[in-house]
Amino acid sequence: MLDNSLAPLLDRIRAIPDETAVNAFVKSLCDVFDVTQSAYFLMQPDGHTRVYGTFPQEWIEGFFANGLDRHDPIVLACFNRYLPIDWQDLDWSSRQAQMIYQFALEHGLGPNGYTVPIRGPRGQYAALSLCAGGSAADWREKWEGEMSNLMTICQFLNARILEIDPTLCSEPRKALSPREVDAMSFLARGMSRAQIAVKLDISEHTLRAYIESARRKLDATNTTHAVAKAIAHGFILV
Repeated sequence: MLDNSLAPLLDRIRAIPDETAVNAFVKSLCDVFDVTQSAYFLMQPDGHTRVYGTFPQEWIEGFFANGLDRHDPIVLACFNRYLPIDWQDLDWSSRQAQMIYQFALEHGLGPNGYTVPIRGPRGQYAALSLCAGGSAADWREKWEGEMSNLMTICQFLNARILEIDPTLCSEPRKALSPREVDAMSFLARGMSRAQIAVKLDISEHTLRAYIESARRKLDATNTTHAVAKAIAHGFILV
């Protein structure tokens, strides 16, 4: 739990010299906020994600290798929100969401969690997640008084990481066409490709062409990366 002043913690962030120290700082947030696990997810311009902190490597590899990021309610919520997300406010009822939830529990993540979506300049995107066990009611009460502290820490940490490695910010890309904006917007809202095709009154083949065109313009390696960059660039609103 933080004391009344953020200054010492922000000074620590400003003094971080390299990536190794970033990892150590993210791990230290477990003690700062009295949680069991902490992780900072940073999407790179090439579409790959760097992960700092304590989340198990086995979970990280399985999560991305199996494409769970495309269906995770937490990831989808981050596309739609700027304020921190309490995991218990999300819909975990679908089969895919239940599989993701159980996979997390098997690796010691949860059941309570809190994620802060972070958007930086020129499409840079990140998120910080903290999780622990215990009472869901106690967890919710805990974060009512910590939201502003955590958001401040995230912004300072993100800025410091970009100072350490400026290549994490990609250059602006071409504007999307109206149809590409529609496709990206509906994907960001969690709609399936079949639902979007019906909504736009086009075939799924044509929809795939719009999505692929948007992905190339955004210099994204996959659909999740493209949606994140479209939001960060301000091309779509969700």
